[in-house]
Amino acid sequence: MAEELKNDERLMAMFSHLSIFFGAIILPVIFWVINKDKSRFASFHAMQALFFHIAYFAIIVAWILIMVFGGIGFGLLSAGSHAVHGSGLPTIFLILLFAFYAFLFIIIFFFIGFSIYMAVKAYHGEYAKYPIIGNIVYKKFYSQP
Repeated sequence: MAEELKNDERLMAMFSHLSIFFGAIILPVIFWVINKDKSRFASFHAMQALFFHIAYFAIIVAWILIMVFGGIGFGLLSAGSHAVHGSGLPTIFLILLFAFYAFLFIIIFFFIGFSIYMAVKAYHGEYAKYPIIGNIVYKKFYSQP
């Protein structure tokens, strides 16, 4: 784009993405409200970061709920099996537990790493986009004059 970007626009865009560490949903909303009439660039990045952080939060909560309810269900099945067979936790449960935590850490590090990547791109004044979310937000901000 041929926009001349100010330093504060680039900083707000960068901090919108880095807010995954603090104020994940609040900070992009604040930056979007402040910039919605002043800077399309900062608003674009704030809105992208907002939706990305909402998706991150939803995936983490869903993954934890799956584990909790799966663990409860598996525990109930194991308790019934324990009464019959007299064994402790099945090995498959421990393997699934390890796989769950490994996948959870991979998700967390991917989202954090991608947010840092996007923050660097935003600070350099680039219009980098998140997959899916970025195209929708880009059309919203740049299809109008």
